[in-house]
Amino acid sequence: LLPEVHAPLEIQRKLSGHGYWGYDFALPFLILDALVSRDGTELARYLRDRPRRLVTMLDCHDGIPVKPDLDGFMDEARARRTVDVCVSRGAQLSRVSGSHRSPDGFDVHQVCCTYYSALGSDDDAYIAARAIQLFAPGLPQVYYVGLLAGENDTEAARESGERRDLNRHNYSIEEIARAAEAGVVGRLVELIRLRNESSAFDGEFSIAMPSESEIALRWENGGEFVSAKIDLERYATIIESRDGREGRRSWRA
Repeated sequence: LLPEVHAPLEIQRKLSGHGYWGYDFALPFLILDALVSRDGTELARYLRDRPRRLVTMLDCHDGIPVKPDLDGFMDEARARRTVDVCVSRGAQLSRVSGSHRSPDGFDVHQVCCTYYSALGSDDDAYIAARAIQLFAPGLPQVYYVGLLAGENDTEAARESGERRDLNRHNYSIEEIARAAEAGVVGRLVELIRLRNESSAFDGEFSIAMPSESEIALRWENGGEFVSAKIDLERYATIIESRDGREGRRSWRA
């Protein structure tokens, strides 16, 4: 079973303890917040504390989860600021009701928006987000609109009256071909290829924060390693690796 549970981190931890995989619904917003605020403190704290048996994602057919997935973990005033940035970039919001609301009225369930649009259609910020997702322990899943770095489909949402259609664009074959030629999509495909092919990801994971605006994720397996160093100020992602075939390499993703 793969339980799709929107619940605080403690519930995900209990499910993992019973041997179940689950969806990491907290990770997308924490990555988004780190890039918007240029501060990775909350994200690093989460990555050190979360269960490993999780399917990682940034986007899906609904939206970017907020409540109750981050209840009891993230400062809600800070979450509000990140949500407001998303709204300024074309997002719409779904709400929770009743006891799920915070005492001060914070009630955002999901941010309905493509992840690329939520990051201001900034290629470097988007690659930084995907690098963090792909380096986080777990099983990565990439939504089709996210794979093609799609932007909000405001026309579809307006015609249907369904806010979630912002991130459900119905691509034509021609649109797919054009999107696949975009530089940001090629960069993402290379990251996915690295994640699929490097045996370093079968080893041990570690995380470091040289400063609040820098986060470093690393995997080591025997004499092989792969690392991603993300500068949240400049949205620069530097990948380093060492394996038996190509030796040691360093490049900007």
